[in-house]
Amino acid sequence: MNLLGIDIGGTKTAVCVGTHKGVVLATRRMPSLPEEPIEGYRKRLVHLCHEVLEKASVKPESLDAVGISAPGPLSVKRGVMICPPNNPGWHEVPVVDWIRRAFSAPVYFNNDANACALAEYLFGRYKGARNLVYLTFSTGMGGGIIANGELIQGATDTGGEVGHHVLDPNGPMCGCGQRGCWEVYVGGRMVAERLKEKIRSGNIQTLVVEKAGGMDRVTMLALEQAARAGDRFAMSEWDEFAERVAQGIGNLIMILNPDVVLLGTMAIHAGDFIMKPVLDKLPKYVWEWPLKACKVEPSTLGPQIGDLSALAVALTGLRHAGA
Repeated sequence: MNLLGIDIGGTKTAVCVGTHKGVVLATRRMPSLPEEPIEGYRKRLVHLCHEVLEKASVKPESLDAVGISAPGPLSVKRGVMICPPNNPGWHEVPVVDWIRRAFSAPVYFNNDANACALAEYLFGRYKGARNLVYLTFSTGMGGGIIANGELIQGATDTGGEVGHHVLDPNGPMCGCGQRGCWEVYVGGRMVAERLKEKIRSGNIQTLVVEKAGGMDRVTMLALEQAARAGDRFAMSEWDEFAERVAQGIGNLIMILNPDVVLLGTMAIHAGDFIMKPVLDKLPKYVWEWPLKACKVEPSTLGPQIGDLSALAVALTGLRHAGA
């Protein structure tokens, strides 16, 4: 079975060709360039799809399905990206229609977090786990939820938007318009902005700035590096970050009672440096027996998750269409 996968992100877009077993035959990337006219992006995307098909020696007419993974908010039913926050010029982008016009194969579409959950469910170490949560844990915090073997889509395609459940209604303002969302406390972009403000306003001397190469370049990676080096300010901020990660995961375990919770980008790169404090803090937020029944780990698919998530959307779409 030949599947085309398209993984659209804020800064890059990846296209791959793979099989129903999760074997990637060819993959390529291009910058998303959200500032360019959307028609220019469409042309580059379709060209890249043909390029990758040629690299994999797969003819377009032999494709069984196309899967598209994209940042929300989006409408699966209408096949459009509504207004992705990291692509400010993109509104009502009809990406599914673009690909349907370019290829004769059926096209399936879902948000990136849901797609990652499907990839873990179909191809990961916990393949077939009946109750699984995937957390993107990157620039923002998104989630995909498998419950009783089925993806939770929701009435408005916003099932799994765990990054916007409110931890503190008096907390900092979130880009979504609410206050104190989980993403405010654990999303990489918002944590970095808050760090810069704290350092500036408090005139704090910290390795975070040195590791970043300047105040304007402060990121979560710089915070992690400074905390690993023993910087007191960074260690305190890292501990608070881990506390909020644990709080949100604890809420999810209490509500969903999953078999496994898998964390994406930051957990993959930071490993035990984030996982150990999170696991140590979790018992404060969840009962003992559902916690014991749940494995909380970094993603089992590592850097392949993007390609495999798009393939998983295609494969899931085909299976539902044939049901």
